[in-house]
Amino acid sequence: MHRILSNFLLFLLWVCTCSVYADTAVFAPLDTTQVYDLPEFEFASSRKPVPMVPMQTMNKETLTLLNTQSVADAIRFFSGVQLKDFGGVGGIKTINLRSMGTQQMGVFYDGIQLGNAQNGQIDLGRFSLDNLEEIQLYSGQKTDVLQSAKDYGAAGTIYLTTKHPEFASGQKTSLTATLKAGSFGLVNPSVLWQQKWNEDIATSVSAEYTFATGRYRFRNYKESPDGTVLYDTVMIRENADINAVRAEAAVFGKLHKGTWKAQLYNYYSARGLPGYVARNVYEHHQRQWDNNFFAQASFQKQVLSFYELLIKGKYAYDYTHYLNPDTTTQYIDTYTSC
Repeated sequence: MHRILSNFLLFLLWVCTCSVYADTAVFAPLDTTQVYDLPEFEFASSRKPVPMVPMQTMNKETLTLLNTQSVADAIRFFSGVQLKDFGGVGGIKTINLRSMGTQQMGVFYDGIQLGNAQNGQIDLGRFSLDNLEEIQLYSGQKTDVLQSAKDYGAAGTIYLTTKHPEFASGQKTSLTATLKAGSFGLVNPSVLWQQKWNEDIATSVSAEYTFATGRYRFRNYKESPDGTVLYDTVMIRENADINAVRAEAAVFGKLHKGTWKAQLYNYYSARGLPGYVARNVYEHHQRQWDNNFFAQASFQKQVLSFYELLIKGKYAYDYTHYLNPDTTTQYIDTYTSC
Protein backbone atom coordinates (compact mmCIF):
# COMPACT_ATOMS: atom_id res chain seq x y z
CA MET A 1 0.00 0.00 0.00
CA HIS A 2 2.76 2.43 0.88
CA ARG A 3 4.61 1.58 -2.33
CA ILE A 4 1.55 2.30 -4.45
CA LEU A 5 1.02 5.65 -2.68
CA SER A 6 4.68 6.65 -3.23
CA ASN A 7 4.50 5.84 -6.94
CA PHE A 8 1.29 7.86 -7.27
CA LEU A 9 2.87 10.92 -5.62
CA LEU A 10 5.91 10.70 -7.91
CA PHE A 11 3.60 10.52 -10.92
CA LEU A 12 1.72 13.66 -9.83
CA LEU A 13 5.03 15.53 -9.29
CA TRP A 14 6.20 14.56 -12.78
CA VAL A 15 2.94 15.71 -14.36
CA CYS A 16 3.10 19.08 -12.59
CA THR A 17 6.72 19.60 -13.67
CA CYS A 18 5.94 18.89 -17.29
CA SER A 19 2.94 21.19 -17.16
CA VAL A 20 4.98 24.09 -15.75
CA TYR A 21 7.70 23.55 -18.35
CA ALA A 22 5.10 23.47 -21.13
CA ASP A 23 3.52 26.71 -19.90
CA THR A 24 6.95 28.37 -19.70
CA ALA A 25 7.86 27.30 -23.20
CA VAL A 26 4.57 28.55 -24.63
CA PHE A 27 4.41 31.94 -22.94
CA ALA A 28 8.18 32.79 -22.96
CA PRO A 29 8.98 36.11 -24.85
CA LEU A 30 10.94 35.97 -28.05
CA ASP A 31 14.66 36.81 -27.85
CA THR A 32 15.06 40.07 -29.86
CA THR A 33 18.64 40.69 -28.84
CA GLN A 34 20.82 41.93 -31.69
CA VAL A 35 24.54 41.34 -31.78
CA TYR A 36 26.83 44.13 -32.99
CA ASP A 37 30.54 43.83 -33.73
CA LEU A 38 32.35 46.78 -32.11
CA PRO A 39 35.51 48.07 -33.78
CA GLU A 40 38.79 47.84 -31.94
CA PHE A 41 39.76 50.81 -29.73
CA GLU A 42 43.24 51.71 -28.49
CA PHE A 43 43.83 53.89 -25.45
CA ALA A 44 47.19 55.63 -25.03
CA SER A 45 48.50 58.38 -22.75
CA SER A 46 51.69 60.37 -22.88
CA ARG A 47 54.28 59.37 -20.32
CA LYS A 48 55.38 62.09 -18.00
CA PRO A 49 59.18 62.09 -18.04
CA VAL A 50 60.69 61.54 -14.64
CA PRO A 51 64.19 63.02 -14.31
CA MET A 52 66.87 60.62 -13.20
CA VAL A 53 68.79 63.41 -11.48
CA PRO A 54 67.19 64.99 -8.37
CA MET A 55 65.53 68.26 -9.36
CA GLN A 56 63.90 71.20 -7.59
CA THR A 57 61.76 73.62 -9.53
CA MET A 58 59.72 76.81 -9.17
CA ASN A 59 57.19 77.76 -11.82
CA LYS A 60 55.86 81.24 -12.50
CA GLU A 61 52.89 80.80 -10.15
CA THR A 62 55.22 79.95 -7.27
CA LEU A 63 57.56 82.82 -8.12
CA THR A 64 54.63 85.23 -8.08
CA LEU A 65 53.51 84.04 -4.65
CA LEU A 66 57.03 84.40 -3.22
CA ASN A 67 57.10 88.12 -4.09
CA THR A 68 60.89 88.20 -4.02
CA GLN A 69 63.26 90.73 -5.53
CA SER A 70 65.69 88.66 -7.58
CA VAL A 71 66.64 85.10 -8.50
CA ALA A 72 68.98 84.94 -5.51
CA ASP A 73 66.09 85.62 -3.13
CA ALA A 74 63.98 82.85 -4.69
CA ILE A 75 66.79 80.26 -4.65
CA ARG A 76 67.01 80.60 -0.87
CA PHE A 77 63.93 78.37 -0.66
CA PHE A 78 65.70 75.42 -2.33
CA SER A 79 67.17 72.75 -0.08
CA GLY A 80 70.89 72.04 0.02
CA VAL A 81 71.75 75.53 -1.22
CA GLN A 82 74.25 77.94 0.35
CA LEU A 83 73.91 81.53 -0.78
CA LYS A 84 76.69 84.02 -0.19
CA ASP A 85 75.22 87.52 0.04
CA PHE A 86 77.54 90.49 0.42
CA GLY A 87 74.69 92.54 1.86
CA GLY A 88 72.13 95.02 0.62
CA VAL A 89 70.41 95.33 -2.71
CA GLY A 90 73.71 96.02 -4.46
CA GLY A 91 75.60 93.19 -2.80
CA ILE A 92 76.90 90.48 -5.10
CA LYS A 93 75.09 87.17 -4.53
CA THR A 94 76.64 83.82 -5.43
CA ILE A 95 75.52 80.26 -4.77
CA ASN A 96 76.98 76.83 -4.20
CA LEU A 97 75.29 73.48 -3.86
CA ARG A 98 76.14 71.19 -0.93
CA SER A 99 79.42 73.04 -0.26
CA MET A 100 80.84 72.18 -3.68
CA GLY A 101 82.02 75.76 -4.28
CA THR A 102 80.62 78.59 -6.37
CA GLN A 103 82.97 77.83 -9.28
CA GLN A 104 81.35 74.37 -9.57
CA MET A 105 77.88 75.79 -10.22
CA GLY A 106 76.70 76.20 -13.79
CA VAL A 107 74.06 78.87 -14.46
CA PHE A 108 72.14 78.49 -17.73
CA TYR A 109 69.96 81.19 -19.22
CA ASP A 110 67.45 79.69 -21.67
CA GLY A 111 69.65 76.64 -22.06
CA ILE A 112 72.98 78.45 -22.68
CA GLN A 113 75.57 78.79 -19.93
CA LEU A 114 76.47 82.19 -18.49
CA GLY A 115 80.08 83.25 -17.89
CA ASN A 116 82.03 85.86 -15.98
CA ALA A 117 85.20 87.51 -17.25
CA GLN A 118 86.71 88.16 -13.83
CA ASN A 119 86.34 85.08 -11.65
CA GLY A 120 83.77 82.78 -13.23
CA GLN A 121 81.19 83.47 -10.51
CA ILE A 122 77.71 84.55 -11.60
CA ASP A 123 75.98 87.33 -9.68
CA LEU A 124 72.42 86.04 -9.30
CA GLY A 125 71.27 89.40 -7.96
CA ARG A 126 71.22 90.88 -11.46
CA PHE A 127 68.51 88.51 -12.73
CA SER A 128 65.01 89.75 -12.03
CA LEU A 129 61.93 87.57 -11.64
CA ASP A 130 59.74 89.86 -13.76
CA ASN A 131 60.77 88.08 -16.97
CA LEU A 132 61.34 84.55 -15.64
CA GLU A 133 58.96 81.66 -16.10
CA GLU A 134 60.77 78.86 -14.29
CA ILE A 135 63.82 78.15 -12.13
CA GLN A 136 65.23 74.63 -11.96
CA LEU A 137 68.00 73.41 -9.69
CA TYR A 138 69.77 70.11 -10.42
CA SER A 139 72.25 68.24 -8.29
CA GLY A 140 74.18 67.49 -11.44
CA GLN A 141 72.74 68.15 -14.90
CA LYS A 142 69.59 67.60 -16.86
CA THR A 143 68.98 64.19 -18.38
CA ASP A 144 67.89 65.59 -21.73
CA VAL A 145 69.54 64.14 -24.79
CA LEU A 146 69.75 67.50 -26.55
CA GLN A 147 72.22 69.40 -24.40
CA SER A 148 75.77 70.59 -24.79
CA ALA A 149 78.88 69.06 -23.27
CA LYS A 150 79.17 72.11 -21.01
CA ASP A 151 76.14 70.93 -19.09
CA TYR A 152 78.11 67.92 -17.86
CA GLY A 153 81.02 69.97 -16.53
CA ALA A 154 79.37 71.27 -13.37
CA ALA A 155 78.63 69.69 -10.00
CA GLY A 156 75.30 71.54 -9.87
CA THR A 157 73.28 73.50 -12.40
CA ILE A 158 70.66 76.24 -12.34
CA TYR A 159 68.41 76.65 -15.36
CA LEU A 160 66.65 80.01 -15.78
CA THR A 161 63.84 80.05 -18.34
CA THR A 162 62.40 83.36 -19.52
CA LYS A 163 58.71 83.92 -20.13
CA HIS A 164 57.25 82.85 -23.44
CA PRO A 165 54.61 85.30 -24.75
CA GLU A 166 51.11 84.12 -23.92
CA PHE A 167 47.96 85.74 -25.27
CA ALA A 168 44.27 85.22 -24.71
CA SER A 169 41.90 84.56 -27.60
CA GLY A 170 41.95 87.59 -29.90
CA GLN A 171 44.70 89.33 -27.91
CA LYS A 172 47.83 90.57 -29.64
CA THR A 173 49.42 92.93 -27.12
CA SER A 174 50.29 92.49 -23.45
CA LEU A 175 51.85 95.22 -21.32
CA THR A 176 52.82 94.80 -17.67
CA ALA A 177 54.39 97.51 -15.52
CA THR A 178 55.40 97.22 -11.87
CA LEU A 179 56.92 99.54 -9.30
CA LYS A 180 58.61 98.29 -6.15
CA ALA A 181 59.91 100.44 -3.30
CA GLY A 182 61.50 99.55 0.00
CA SER A 183 63.86 100.50 2.75
CA PHE A 184 67.26 102.11 2.28
CA GLY A 185 66.08 104.18 -0.70
CA LEU A 186 65.05 101.26 -2.92
CA VAL A 187 63.17 102.15 -6.11
CA ASN A 188 62.63 99.40 -8.69
CA PRO A 189 60.38 100.06 -11.72
CA SER A 190 60.06 97.49 -14.50
CA VAL A 191 58.05 96.98 -17.69
CA LEU A 192 57.30 93.92 -19.85
CA TRP A 193 55.83 94.27 -23.36
CA GLN A 194 54.75 91.25 -25.37
CA GLN A 195 53.50 91.50 -28.97
CA LYS A 196 52.01 88.87 -31.25
CA TRP A 197 52.65 89.72 -34.89
CA ASN A 198 51.12 86.62 -36.44
CA GLU A 199 50.53 82.98 -35.61
CA ASP A 200 54.22 82.15 -35.96
CA ILE A 201 56.15 85.17 -34.63
CA ALA A 202 55.97 86.97 -31.28
CA THR A 203 58.30 89.38 -29.48
CA SER A 204 59.04 90.24 -25.88
CA VAL A 205 60.79 93.33 -24.49
CA SER A 206 61.66 93.72 -20.80
CA ALA A 207 63.41 96.58 -19.00
CA GLU A 208 64.15 97.30 -15.34
CA TYR A 209 65.87 99.97 -13.29
CA THR A 210 67.15 99.48 -9.74
CA PHE A 211 68.31 102.25 -7.41
CA ALA A 212 69.13 102.05 -3.72
CA THR A 213 71.17 104.23 -1.36
CA GLY A 214 72.00 101.35 0.97
CA ARG A 215 72.15 103.74 3.94
CA TYR A 216 70.94 102.00 7.07
CA ARG A 217 71.60 102.62 10.73
CA PHE A 218 73.54 100.22 12.94
CA ARG A 219 74.81 100.36 16.50
CA ASN A 220 78.54 100.52 17.17
CA TYR A 221 79.06 99.50 20.79
CA LYS A 222 82.06 98.39 22.82
CA GLU A 223 82.78 98.06 26.53
CA SER A 224 85.89 97.21 28.56
CA PRO A 225 86.32 93.96 30.52
CA ASP A 226 85.28 95.73 33.74
CA GLY A 227 81.99 96.81 32.17
CA THR A 228 82.89 100.40 31.36
CA VAL A 229 81.29 101.60 28.14
CA LEU A 230 84.04 102.77 25.81
CA TYR A 231 81.71 104.00 23.06
CA ASP A 232 78.09 103.58 22.10
CA THR A 233 76.89 105.31 18.97
CA VAL A 234 74.55 104.84 16.05
CA MET A 235 76.23 104.95 12.66
CA ILE A 236 75.08 104.85 9.04
CA ARG A 237 76.44 102.43 6.52
CA GLU A 238 78.09 104.26 3.65
CA ASN A 239 79.12 103.37 0.10
CA ALA A 240 76.41 100.72 -0.36
CA ASP A 241 74.51 102.39 -3.20
CA ILE A 242 73.65 100.86 -6.57
CA ASN A 243 72.41 102.04 -9.95
CA ALA A 244 71.53 99.21 -12.32
CA VAL A 245 69.70 98.92 -15.64
CA ARG A 246 68.60 95.64 -17.25
CA ALA A 247 67.21 95.39 -20.79
CA GLU A 248 66.13 92.30 -22.74
CA ALA A 249 64.55 91.68 -26.13
CA ALA A 250 63.56 88.35 -27.67
CA VAL A 251 61.90 87.07 -30.84
CA PHE A 252 60.02 83.75 -30.77
CA GLY A 253 59.20 81.83 -33.94
CA LYS A 254 57.40 78.65 -34.91
CA LEU A 255 58.21 76.28 -37.74
CA HIS A 256 56.71 73.08 -39.03
CA LYS A 257 57.67 70.63 -36.29
CA GLY A 258 60.13 73.14 -34.83
CA THR A 259 60.78 76.42 -33.03
CA TRP A 260 63.45 79.11 -33.01
CA LYS A 261 64.38 81.98 -30.71
CA ALA A 262 66.76 84.95 -30.77
CA GLN A 263 67.40 87.29 -27.84
CA LEU A 264 69.54 90.19 -26.64
CA TYR A 265 70.49 90.90 -23.02
CA ASN A 266 72.35 93.78 -21.38
CA TYR A 267 72.96 94.60 -17.73
CA TYR A 268 74.84 97.65 -16.50
CA SER A 269 75.50 98.49 -12.86
CA ALA A 270 77.55 100.94 -10.81
CA ARG A 271 77.80 100.13 -7.15
CA GLY A 272 79.78 100.78 -4.01
CA LEU A 273 81.46 98.17 -1.85
CA PRO A 274 80.83 99.14 1.78
CA GLY A 275 83.46 96.94 3.43
CA TYR A 276 83.94 96.25 7.12
CA VAL A 277 83.79 98.48 10.22
CA ALA A 278 86.71 97.81 12.59
CA ARG A 279 89.86 99.42 14.03
CA ASN A 280 88.50 102.93 13.66
CA VAL A 281 87.82 102.37 9.95
CA TYR A 282 84.22 103.36 9.35
CA GLU A 283 84.10 104.09 5.64
CA HIS A 284 85.38 102.54 2.42
CA HIS A 285 85.46 103.94 -1.08
CA GLN A 286 85.78 100.90 -3.35
CA ARG A 287 83.62 101.05 -6.46
CA GLN A 288 82.73 98.54 -9.15
CA TRP A 289 81.19 98.93 -12.61
CA ASP A 290 79.82 95.97 -14.57
CA ASN A 291 78.53 95.71 -18.10
CA ASN A 292 77.28 92.31 -19.25
CA PHE A 293 75.96 91.81 -22.76
CA PHE A 294 75.13 88.74 -24.79
CA ALA A 295 73.23 87.78 -27.91
CA GLN A 296 72.11 84.20 -28.32
CA ALA A 297 69.87 82.13 -30.55
CA SER A 298 68.51 78.60 -30.69
CA PHE A 299 66.93 76.47 -33.41
CA GLN A 300 65.13 73.20 -32.78
CA LYS A 301 63.38 71.04 -35.39
CA GLN A 302 62.26 67.48 -35.79
CA VAL A 303 64.05 65.79 -38.69
CA LEU A 304 62.41 62.78 -40.34
CA SER A 305 60.43 60.79 -37.79
CA PHE A 306 62.97 59.70 -35.23
CA TYR A 307 65.53 62.51 -35.09
CA GLU A 308 65.54 65.98 -33.62
CA LEU A 309 68.05 68.75 -34.31
CA LEU A 310 69.05 71.47 -31.83
CA ILE A 311 71.48 74.29 -32.65
CA LYS A 312 72.49 77.00 -30.17
CA GLY A 313 74.87 79.92 -30.51
CA LYS A 314 75.97 82.82 -28.34
CA TYR A 315 78.12 85.92 -28.35
CA ALA A 316 78.98 87.48 -24.97
CA TYR A 317 80.88 90.52 -23.78
CA ASP A 318 81.63 91.08 -20.09
CA TYR A 319 83.28 94.18 -18.69
CA THR A 320 84.30 94.86 -15.08
CA HIS A 321 85.99 97.94 -13.66
CA TYR A 322 87.15 97.83 -10.02
CA LEU A 323 88.55 100.84 -8.20
CA ASN A 324 90.13 101.00 -4.74
CA PRO A 325 91.35 104.58 -4.15
CA ASP A 326 92.70 103.82 -0.66
CA THR A 327 96.40 104.61 -0.85
CA THR A 328 97.08 103.56 2.75
CA THR A 329 96.74 99.89 1.73
CA GLN A 330 97.10 99.54 -2.04
CA TYR A 331 95.72 101.61 -4.86
CA ILE A 332 93.91 99.39 -7.36
CA ASP A 333 92.33 100.39 -10.64
CA THR A 334 91.71 97.38 -12.85
CA TYR A 335 89.74 96.75 -16.03
CA THR A 336 88.66 93.27 -17.11
CA SER A 337 86.84 92.50 -20.32
CA CYS A 338 86.20 89.38 -22.32
